[in-house]
Amino acid sequence: EASPDNPLMGVYISLNTRVMTELTIELESATGVTYKVKESVHPQGISTANWDEAFTDALYRLIMLEKSPTDIAILGSSRIRELYYAILKGDSGYAVRRSFGVGNEIARSIELLSSNLNESVTIENLAHQVGMSRAVFHRKFKQATNMSPIQFVKSMRLNNAAMKIAEGRNVNVAAMEVGYVSSSQFSRDFKRMYGQAPKQWSQTIERNNNKS
Repeated sequence: EASPDNPLMGVYISLNTRVMTELTIELESATGVTYKVKESVHPQGISTANWDEAFTDALYRLIMLEKSPTDIAILGSSRIRELYYAILKGDSGYAVRRSFGVGNEIARSIELLSSNLNESVTIENLAHQVGMSRAVFHRKFKQATNMSPIQFVKSMRLNNAAMKIAEGRNVNVAAMEVGYVSSSQFSRDFKRMYGQAPKQWSQTIERNNNKS
């Protein structure tokens, strides 16, 4: 029934495992409802759901950023989270939460990391917490997140530090609060990830906020 005047539109979205897992854990923590998957139960490979108004609105708000690189840099991550949240709250939410919630071993390890960002963690300890060998845990973690556990920890720490700095926190204080003991190492890692030194990045955020 599709035609040039009445086309059939489709959207393909590749979910970021880390962001979706973190958001799923936050939702389960806020609602007190967890979706634990038994080992004998395999999540569905495909599920269908109605395209509701909340998803439409979130998707539209994300697409509207495409013409402004500055808007994408400042608002992109929050609009992505908003879209993911609409998915979690929609008809397919149950299937998604089964895949990314606390019943998933990798999700549990990410929850442990999120709760202990300022502490020293080892792969051996994380693997033990979820009942896996070091080798199996490392392989499954990388399959789920496209990063090694150590890379993932660094990414989470830098993301959290960036949010703290954006809120006005002193750069050195933000670095210490996420587990960095060396300010120079923090600055190097931050610049590698964000393309700017922490103080430069903070100044850019401040200028953009003043413009808006």
